[in-house]
Amino acid sequence: MTPTPPSPASPEQATRLNLPIGIQGFAKLREEGCYYVDKTPYALRLIREGGHYFLSRPRRFGKSLFLDTLKELFEGNRELFKGLAAETQWDWTKKYPVIRISLGDGVLQSRAELEQRIQAILRTNRETLGL
Repeated sequence: MTPTPPSPASPEQATRLNLPIGIQGFAKLREEGCYYVDKTPYALRLIREGGHYFLSRPRRFGKSLFLDTLKELFEGNRELFKGLAAETQWDWTKKYPVIRISLGDGVLQSRAELEQRIQAILRTNRETLGL
């Protein structure tokens, strides 16, 4: 359990963080100093226990942010995890390639559009990873 910081002596001393409204990127959320509930212990547990997972949650419930958190872990972006559980529990000497496939960028009207989108996503990942 993370210790609770001491209460400020006066309201003027209270540090207010930004609310992460509309932010789906873990890096942006951390770099902009937004409130964040540390879910890295759950991420580490999922990784350690292995297997396949289907993340089924309601819309706007943090799926994209959680997946982006996993991406940043696997890519070894340690700076983003300062003060979080993963900072001391992750092997930062190892980095893993991450292929991200998202079909959330609008409505596709045909199978041909779907195939084009998938090809574009794979091409972008290939270029990003230098394959």
